[in-house]
Amino acid sequence: MTQPATSPPIDTGASGRSPHTFTWILELSSVSDVPGELTDTAREVARQHLGPGPAQWVASEAAGVANLIVRTDPSLASLGRTVHETTELLFLDTILRLVDPNLGRLTRPLVLQLAQGAMNEGATLAAVLRALNLGQAGITEALLHECERLIPVGEQGANMRALVSSVVDTHNQLADVITDMHPATENPVRGLHETESGVLAALLSGRGRPERFEQVTRYPLDRIHVAAVAFSQREEPEKLVATTVKALEGMGCDQIFKVKIAPNVLWAWGSVRTAGDLRLEPPPPCNGWTMTVGLPGSGAAGFIASHDEARALQKVAMMAGWRNLGRILPYDRYGAVAELAARPERLQRFLEVQLGGLLGDSGRETDLRSTMLEYLNVNRSQYAAAQRLHVSKNTVSYRLRRAEEILGRDIGEDLSPLHTALLATDILGADFAAQVVA
Repeated sequence: MTQPATSPPIDTGASGRSPHTFTWILELSSVSDVPGELTDTAREVARQHLGPGPAQWVASEAAGVANLIVRTDPSLASLGRTVHETTELLFLDTILRLVDPNLGRLTRPLVLQLAQGAMNEGATLAAVLRALNLGQAGITEALLHECERLIPVGEQGANMRALVSSVVDTHNQLADVITDMHPATENPVRGLHETESGVLAALLSGRGRPERFEQVTRYPLDRIHVAAVAFSQREEPEKLVATTVKALEGMGCDQIFKVKIAPNVLWAWGSVRTAGDLRLEPPPPCNGWTMTVGLPGSGAAGFIASHDEARALQKVAMMAGWRNLGRILPYDRYGAVAELAARPERLQRFLEVQLGGLLGDSGRETDLRSTMLEYLNVNRSQYAAAQRLHVSKNTVSYRLRRAEEILGRDIGEDLSPLHTALLATDILGADFAAQVVA
């Protein structure tokens, strides 16, 4: 059996940092002390070529994905340890190839050996390929997160495109070899190696063909799409899927496509035939989880753009930890905050200018900000704001006058920036607001 060829070199671009080598991977680390399931040989390869930080990162990240694979496919439950070892090796093989494509020769035979062993123990080819699908999605999400953390903003786009391209190519090559290892006794198995996460990653990166995505996923792109990112503090993937589907159906979507990115993160899309079929207001309630929602968009371009918006808003929500649990955050309301938050120092300066003495985490400041926000949300109706805040109209009137005194201006002037600043403190919380004036 021949090994798959390595990916062709990727242009380094103008930044000087080579996306092909992805040297920032050597800076990965984890505070987790998960022992991992690698053999001594594989563990030594990781330490020698990556160092202790990335090696521990692989063990920690792979453990969560392996647990998701076993929970998702009960047929693999009896092979739990094999799944964990194979998933960790898959993570290791992937980042070794990203650092240096030649290093894959050290781990790829071990991955294939474990895959063959799983099939010899009764796992079907389809089950192995589904596990590979989830593994690819998990490592892609984990590496994109680390890329955001470690790479300067101006270089992130090129690195992310190169990262997704390399991971997809590497995993498609691996799937090709695994497919050839098994006799064609299951029908149909042709094309399963082109996984849903694979064609999704290719489409989102701009490399994939929309028609191929539709063939593999059976999700039509010639419609109007709304993308969502759902996430929770608890690892309850089945509940997260069910509640996300229910929320999208509540918005009027009759076609839904979803991909589990991690045990507590789900990417999803819903679509309708016409814009009039969407029901985005008011957003449906959620309990114990958060969902960010992009703007509606048509066709493949809208599918991608809406996802980018949901992802940008997810990043903002996570700046505040888990304070937004139980909320659905639409981009049409919080999009301006997401744009500002791309540069936190710019957002802080904006809040200082717009809110000044109303920043802080005292009860008084919080009450004044929340009252102004509701007042602006309901088109400056004191009566409607009082109903939403469960206070009297006189209380709303008093708080608005007090806020104007502190701001030194009429809040009816230049509403848009003020509204954006209040939305920012709403999603980021009083702690963030207090940091601005600390």
